[in-house]
Order: sequence, then structure tokens, then C-alpha cells
Amino acid sequence: MAMAAGNFKIVDTSGQDGNPALEFFERRAAEAFVGCNGEHGRSAGAATAGTPGSDIRIRVAYSDAEPGLVQVTGEGAHTGRMWKIDRGEQLLLKANGGKGGNGGRGENGQAGGPGRPGRHASKYRAGEDGGDGGRGGDAGAGSDGADGAPGGNVYITIHDDDTDLLLPLTYDVSGGQGGLSGDHGMPGEGGRGGRGGDPCNWSDGDKSGSMPGGRNGDNGPAGNPASRYLSAGRSAPHGSVQIKVIRGDLSEATYPAPYTLELVHFDVVDENHDGVNEPGEHIFVHNIRVRNRGGMPTPSTRSIQLLIQGTQWLDPVMTEPLQLPFSIQPGQEVALPGVLRARIRNEWTEKPIGSCLRVDETLHLVAVFNERLNRPIPNFSAGVPITIRYPLSLDAPTYLDCVAKGDKVRFKWVVHNDSSLPYGSDTQLRRACGTKLSDPERFFALTYATAEKPDEAVDELDEAEAFSTVTIEQEFSVNDHVMEFSDGFLTLELLLADPLTGQMRTIQKHQMRMQISGVYHLSPDPSVLLVVNASTPNHAIHQIIGLLRHRLHTKLDIFNLGLTGSYESPVTKQSVLASYAGRTVIVFANAFTYFGGEVRNPWDLLDPWETALLLKGGTSLLFANVAEANLQGLQAWATQATFPLFGAPTNAGGDPEQPGGNGGGQALNAKAAAEALRRAGPAATPLPSWEVMRYPVSAGLFGGIESAAAGSATGAAKTLTKQMPLRRFVAFPEIEAKAGSVVVCEGVPRTAKMLATVGYFGPSPAGTNHIADYDMYFILSCLPFAVRARMFWNAIGRLATCEASVLYAGIEGYLDLPYGLAAAPDSWLIDDKVLQALGFSLQLDLCHEIYCFTGTQPRFPDPIPVPEKLSQMPLTSLFFSLAPEQPRVTDIAEAQRLASALGAVHALANPLSFWQSVKAAFSCCGNRKGQLTAKLNEQILLAVDRACAPDVAAVVHKAVMERSGQVKTGIHASGGHKNFDRVGQAEVAAFVSVSGLMVHDLTALQPVSTAMNTAQVDSHRRNHWAHQQMMGTLKTHAEIQLKEMVNAED
Repeated sequence: MAMAAGNFKIVDTSGQDGNPALEFFERRAAEAFVGCNGEHGRSAGAATAGTPGSDIRIRVAYSDAEPGLVQVTGEGAHTGRMWKIDRGEQLLLKANGGKGGNGGRGENGQAGGPGRPGRHASKYRAGEDGGDGGRGGDAGAGSDGADGAPGGNVYITIHDDDTDLLLPLTYDVSGGQGGLSGDHGMPGEGGRGGRGGDPCNWSDGDKSGSMPGGRNGDNGPAGNPASRYLSAGRSAPHGSVQIKVIRGDLSEATYPAPYTLELVHFDVVDENHDGVNEPGEHIFVHNIRVRNRGGMPTPSTRSIQLLIQGTQWLDPVMTEPLQLPFSIQPGQEVALPGVLRARIRNEWTEKPIGSCLRVDETLHLVAVFNERLNRPIPNFSAGVPITIRYPLSLDAPTYLDCVAKGDKVRFKWVVHNDSSLPYGSDTQLRRACGTKLSDPERFFALTYATAEKPDEAVDELDEAEAFSTVTIEQEFSVNDHVMEFSDGFLTLELLLADPLTGQMRTIQKHQMRMQISGVYHLSPDPSVLLVVNASTPNHAIHQIIGLLRHRLHTKLDIFNLGLTGSYESPVTKQSVLASYAGRTVIVFANAFTYFGGEVRNPWDLLDPWETALLLKGGTSLLFANVAEANLQGLQAWATQATFPLFGAPTNAGGDPEQPGGNGGGQALNAKAAAEALRRAGPAATPLPSWEVMRYPVSAGLFGGIESAAAGSATGAAKTLTKQMPLRRFVAFPEIEAKAGSVVVCEGVPRTAKMLATVGYFGPSPAGTNHIADYDMYFILSCLPFAVRARMFWNAIGRLATCEASVLYAGIEGYLDLPYGLAAAPDSWLIDDKVLQALGFSLQLDLCHEIYCFTGTQPRFPDPIPVPEKLSQMPLTSLFFSLAPEQPRVTDIAEAQRLASALGAVHALANPLSFWQSVKAAFSCCGNRKGQLTAKLNEQILLAVDRACAPDVAAVVHKAVMERSGQVKTGIHASGGHKNFDRVGQAEVAAFVSVSGLMVHDLTALQPVSTAMNTAQVDSHRRNHWAHQQMMGTLKTHAEIQLKEMVNAED
């Protein structure tokens, strides 16, 4: 039988496989009926043996009339058949013996039936015994595997001149494998014994008695297992291949197998012997040894040539093959004189920036009948791995991610010679090499560029020694015409002459992106500081510049961490944030690569306790564009900033009205300490130690000094929260010898502004620096509250826009007037979006303060006296104190922002629920919110009457009440705490056209005063110390790099 399968033509005379044994698996019950024995399992049938393969007889010849075809003619049983084998085909001669059938598995015996249960006892008879269980059925026997059949024989007749034609023939004369043995079945389990009848107790009037129960029956025995050993069938012997070769003198020789050539060994060397397989050069193969491991000699008249096999990278020299000897005898190994060559192709596509060529390739040799067949010998070479690369490589250059105008910057790179020979124009190889620095956009002035090519600087190497490195330096400065906060790109190329043509070629390339930064200048009476870094998107910086300098006409200073590596001001030599106390600091919070080292965040360089001093002094801080993945780290830093615990000196005496005193040594308890602090009020300026109170503690009746001090600290924290809910304190014990005291330090107040926004700052429309309303809102919301409140009242009475001179009236230093101008031009108009954003931000801040003040109220009575309540709310008090003295609203249309803000305040100041209304009715008894309501309602009424003309005031009052009702409805609908945050944020989200605000109040992570034990205080201080150590290490690293690379002295 002959068939075709893919590129194979098949002559198949294989025997038939035997049949597997018959098995019996009929369905029957798992166990026999009650009282019956189980049925025996049936044995498997016998498997049948395979049938032997038949012989194949063919004659192989070649016809010049059909070039490239091998003609195979059948003989014997295949007489009259012919197969023509093309170059891409093979002929499989298959005469397998049939496989023996697999043995079968015996059937399992059935489980014996359960025994019959006995009848229960009665008054007249004893209980019957249970019947015995039935016997399990015997296991059915499995059967043996059947024997395989022997393979057939293949007889080939061929002329001595045609033995090359054996190449497309393959053979399979395997004997059949014996069948696998079967398995015996499992014997059935014995049946369960029947349950004996239950006993009986009876009574009949004054007579009674009992009858015994029956005995349980015995379990039946299991069936017998099959015991005969099962064996697999025997595998049969293989058939044979006999090749009869007819020589030219008509004598014959018969061989048991065809010739099989294999490559035993060869050596690979590169062309210039530097140990590198470089694109453009040749590789040489020599010391080639070949063995015939077949059963007959190789052809005596047909040529076999050796070549290197071509690949994507290897281009063999086809005109220089090696010739194998004729008639290589079976088992003989021959050495071939001569060398094979292949050229390594040059790169045909550009590599990714920064990557170095390294290709792992496999070199194969191929043996080919190159005359009439033109066919390779299969499985000739296993191949040798080689690596293709260049002898030179270039490290990533050391450079700064950020450069400033006016600086002369030096950077360097290292060239490696990874070969065993020197390279360069003065070496024996005469292979020129070097580097080229390019500035295609002409952003920079390259110090060592030529006049003919000012945008290139070439460093040609005279000699790079073997296995050595060469360091190259270049200098440049930023051109004056380049726009600040744009990206400049330099390209660094490693050049090496082609080994064939000598032309210089680029073998590796790096690209350096550098942010072009402006130089920091401290404005007189500054307004806003923007802190950026080398990875801050330039479009975001220009958006903020456009908002603050051109839209708000205020002063903006920009400080770039990428130029300094720390927050140290080049002007004051102190923290740059200190120059903006009471102002606004915007930190662009994207992560950045810190001077070629690790990725860092801007707060890694910022001392949290020093920042807390600024926050307490009224500085607003915005971390903009925080990545969601980095938010947790920022929150941990902000938690450190809430309660600074500098080493505080003991202050055991002084005036109880001053922070730090303890009443002239008079012993104080927690309540007295809190009252003294409340009466004293917040310090005018933050104290460096932050310690505001210290009082002694005595040991209790049932505990030591440690537990007494810890308990007193806890009580102090709770009392401080009740008496000063908007100020935050930390109380902790200090034990010295047998004396104890409680130290009270003041933290950042709840009214401080420290926000983190996530995401946004997308690109502006083409040709503009337009900032998204989302980002605009949060920047404006972090202007100092006093500035925003003054702007709000100044803009009252303006519909869509407000003149800058009017908006900034009474606000010193914020309006940035050009040189020579005494007042803002009339054309400087602040748009309605800004005015609305100011109103929204004030509503949130005022309502948040009211909620925080009233939300921590204690039980009756409130310890805060009525006259102090409003004074403890600094934002609310300041807001109403800035209300205008003269009417500015003459039309209800001009009062929308006013009604919206006052309506929100009214909603939070008045009862939001029935229970709050009930408590407000007892304000005389000391309810905090009830007492505050009248004060705030009075302020709202007074503000409207002052700001509005008499004929408009009544309408505005009504609008305020309508707005108040809307806010209350929104608070009830939002659920949760009865505050304005969710309602206000939803209104802002609608205003800026986003689905929700991704903002985090970093001052709310520890919302109230707290107590710490000694271990917590130590941990708090250790964490701060570790942060300072990290800051110092980073600063030192940056200073070293800046000294070496910026305005460096030789």
C-alpha cells in the first residue's frame, strides 16, 4: 500500500495490530438480594496477536530526462508501481509488525446480600436472631497481553553511481510491541449480618415481664480473588534493511543500512581575531571533522559539499565550499582541510535608544549533494552557539535631568573596549572609533563644536586599549533663546568604522532629555511658590504660570528641585518654604529620578516638622498631581507633620497665661491645664519646641507614677479636644527618677490647609496654556484664607468679571504690577470662573470649620464660654470681619455668590435635624451649637445688611434662606455625617465638569488631640530622625554631582 502524507510519500506494508481482550461490565446491583450470595465476576477474553509486516522490494534509479527526481520502481508484491520523489519530498518505506492486543480486566464480584432482620420480641415470644450476610462473589480473572508480530524487510537494489539517490529514502521496520497485561477484578464484599429483633418489656395490670431480643447475624465472607499472574505480550524483532549495490563490473555488495554522515567537530574564529563576532566582518570555520556512522560507504562518484548554513545574520560565501572525500567507509572519521567563511550581516533596522547589539545565533554546517539532487543531508550538524556584537560599547551618559539658563554643564560617558585588540586610528587595526554628540534642535551651545558644525561635537579616539575603558567629557550651556520649562534633547552616538568599507557607522545611541529650567528668584513680598522637578510635565508648569501670572496677575516664584536636590534656597541658604510663611506653596508631587539614582518623591526631601511650623503660621500647602500609588507614602509623611515633637526644654515656672508656663509651679491637673491653654489662646508665632504646657503628676493610690502620668495624658487629650476643638495637641508623660509630668505640645490646627490632589493636569489645547477648571480650583482654594475672603468681599456686586485693582484692594503685595505702573490697567479683568471658584472654596472652608467646632461638643454644659465661641473659629470670625461697611449690591443678580456662601454657612450654623432642634432649645443650658446659632445668624444678617442696598437686602435674606434649605436637603440626601463636605464637593465637581473630586485633606488624618505613651513618642522622634538622615544623604549626593557637573572648575 502506498500513500502521500504532507512531504512524505509512503509505501506501507505493516501488519495489523491485534485486538484487545473482550471485557464484561454489565450493569447490576452493587449487592445481592437479602439473604443471597453475590454473583461471581466474569473473566476477560483473550487478546489477539499482531500480524507480521510484509517485505518491500524496490529498485532506485535516476533519469536525466527528469532532473532532480528520484525514480523508485516496485518489485515483488509491488511490481508495476513507480514513485517519483521530488527535491522537497521523501519516501517512507514502512513495514512494521503489528502490535499485540492489550489484555482485559476481569469483572468485579458482586457484594453479598445483607442478612434477613429478625422479628422483634413480643409478650409471647423472644426476638428472632438476624440472618447471616451472603457470601461475596469471586473476582473475574484478567487476561494476558498478546504478542507483537515481527517487522518486514526492505530490499533495495541500486547502482553504484546512484547511491546518492538513497538520500530521500527513510525506513521503519520496527517489530510490533507486545500488548499490555490486563487486571484482575476485585472480589465482592461479604453481606452485612441481619439485625436481631429488639427485646420487649410488657406490663398487664399488676403483672409485668420481659422477653429477650434476638442476636445480630454474622457478616458474610468476601469472595475469592483471582490468583493467576498476568503478563504482557512479547515484543517482536525488527525487520531488516538490505541495500544491494551493483558495481560497474556487475559485481554486487549488500549493506545492512545506508550511509549516515555526522559532523563531529569544527572551530569558529572571527576575522580579525579579537574574540568578537562583529557585524560586517567574516567568521571562519576550520578544523572540520566528519564521521560516517551508517552501514555503507558514502557515494564514490557523487560530490558532497560543505557550507555554512545561511541565517538572518549569517551570509555564507557560496563560492568557497569544502569538498568531502569520496567513499567514506562505515565508522571512518575524516578531517577536511580548508576554511569556510560567512559574512555577518550589518544591522538592517535601528535599535531602540540605549540598547547595545547582542544577538545569540546558532551556526550550522550543511552537507549538500550539489550535483543532480541538490539536497542537503539531514541531521548533519547540531550547531554551535555564537554571539554577535560589537567590540565597543557605550555606558549610559552621566548627565543632569534639569539644567538652567546661564549654567555651564559638564557631563561624561564611558566607552568600553570589550575585545582582545586595541581600537582607534593609531592602532594596528586602523579601525577609527569615537563618539558624536548632537543637538539637532540647537537648544544648547556645545563648547567643543566646530564652526562648520555647531550642532555636533565629535571625540575621535586615537587608541582604546584591549579590555579597557575610556572616559570622555563634554560641556555645553543653554542658548538664551530657549523657552524656560521646555525639553531639550541631546543625542550621543558611538561610532566605529565598518570593517569592510572603513566608513564610520553608528553602533549604539543614547538620547538625553533635559528640562530647561528658569533660575529661582525670590520676589519681594512673594505670593505663591511653585516647587517642580525635572520630571514635572512642562505643560503643567506653563498652565500654572498662565493662571497665576497672566490670569490672576499675582506673583509666582518657581523653585526646581532638579537644579538643587534639596529645598535649600540659593538666596537665603535656608528652606525655600520659609520665605513664603503665611503664603501659598504648590508642590508638584510627581515622582522623579533623583540625580541618576533612585526614584524619589518631593516630600522625601521635605522635613515634616519644619513644614508643620509653616502650616501653623498660616502657610497653605498643595501637593498637586499625586500618583495614586504614592498617596499612602504622602499620607504617612503628613501624619508625621501633624504632631511635631522636637526635643522640648523643661519650663517649670512662668505665667499661666503664657504658653509653656505652669502657673508658677502650682500643681495642675489635666482640666486646669486645658483651661489655662484655652484662656491663653494660640501663640502669636509657633514656638520652635511646640511645648505649650507641662504639669507635674503624682503617683495614684493603686498604681505607680508611670500609669498615673499615662492616664493624666489621656485625660488631658480628651479635655483639650472638648475645650479647643479646632486646635490639636499631643499629651505624653515624662518620667525622671521618681517624678513624673505631662508635657502638652501643640500640633497643626484643624483649620490649616494641606491638600493632595490626584491626577489631571492634562495637556492644554494646541497653542494655549489653558488650565483645566479642576486644577484651577484647587490652586485657588490654597490661597491664604484671608486673601480669598478679602477677594470675595471685594468682588461682591460684580456680575461676570472684576477689575484686578478692585479684587486686590486691601491685599498688600499680591498684585504683580509691571515696572513703572502704580496701578493695575483697566484691561486686567478677573473672570467669573475665578470668582466662582473663590466662593466655592470659602463655603467649604467655613462649613468645615463650623462642623469641626460643633461636632466635638461635650455633654452639657459646654466648657467654652459663649463670648469665646466665635473667637475660637478664626476663619469664620475673619470672614465676617471683612464684610464691607458700605453697600455694594444694588441688584439681586449681583448677590448670587454672596447668597450661596452665606446660605451654606446658615445651613451648618442652624439645626439640621429634629434632635438638633431639641438640643438647640436648651442652649441656655450650655449646648454648643445652640449657643453658636444665634451668634452666626446675627453675623449673617449683619453682613447682608452691610453689603446690600436697603431695597435689595430683604430679597437677599430670602435667597440666603432658600440656599440654606437646599443645602440641608442635600446633606440629608447624602447620608453619613451631617457636614457640608459631600454636598460642597459635589457642587465643585459639577462646576469643574468632573464626576468626582480626587482630593485628600492631609490635615484630617489625625483629626483631634491625642495622647502618646513613651514608646510612641520615641518612635515618632526616631522616624523623624531617620527622615532627616535620608534627607542629608540625598542632599550630599546631589551636591557632589552638582559640583562636578555645573560650572565645574578644572
